[in-house]
Amino acid sequence: MDYGYQLLRHVVQQVFGNLGSAARITLVLIIIPIGIVLATNPGFLTGSAFIAGTGDPTDVTGVGILGILLGVLAGVVCWLWAAVAWHRFVLLEEYPTGLFPTWRGSNIGNYFGNSILIFLIMIGVGFAVGIVIGILIAVVQSEALAILLGVGLIFGLSWVATRVGLILPAAAIGEKLGIGESWRATAPVAGQIILPIFVLALVSTILNQGIIAGFGEAVAVETPFGVQQQVTLNGVGVALSLVVTWLQMLLNLALMTTLYGNLIEGRQLN
Repeated sequence: MDYGYQLLRHVVQQVFGNLGSAARITLVLIIIPIGIVLATNPGFLTGSAFIAGTGDPTDVTGVGILGILLGVLAGVVCWLWAAVAWHRFVLLEEYPTGLFPTWRGSNIGNYFGNSILIFLIMIGVGFAVGIVIGILIAVVQSEALAILLGVGLIFGLSWVATRVGLILPAAAIGEKLGIGESWRATAPVAGQIILPIFVLALVSTILNQGIIAGFGEAVAVETPFGVQQQVTLNGVGVALSLVVTWLQMLLNLALMTTLYGNLIEGRQLN
């Protein structure tokens, strides 16, 4: 059986077969930063934030900037906490015992450092490839080619992040793994991992676009560049979008966890 298909199936089974535990591990941590932002910016639920009406593009009184900043900070901490807890649940069978998973400060710190390292690698690769793409677009001057290359760049960066991303579950369980080791470990299946990356991204995009089509509304929004049209979601749309985002997060974490378990620890795929 094709490795890419086996990998995708295992990832889906890992998440949906443990959805109750996944909710106990991650949901409260995901809700906290969202709650901070919505509590300080209720207009995000109604779509009234940034609504045009004053004629002043600098009028952002409807948005609590401090609440957004606190929400972002809490979101980073909670995401790292949830990610480490998920990896440990799968790889070490560390089950949650309370409202929150166990705080693993050193593991979370290492996870954050490795995440920054991966981000910097993606920035470097994206900058280098972006220059080449820019030259090609300038020569060919094709809008269709620009869109195709842009999508290809995003997908390529996801592939690179997956190839080096085994350092994340390693950090979560207290093991040391370098960027080069992760790249070499994924080399035999470099082509096959394209399938789960593509399918997960495609399904997420389709679901999000469906939510926008079904629960979105175009409103005039004040921006520093003047009044522009932007799609906002009603309460149901926001809730559905958050569920899709949560599941996408779990599936992406499961992909890294599965690859680490299979390629580094020698575990078999279902």
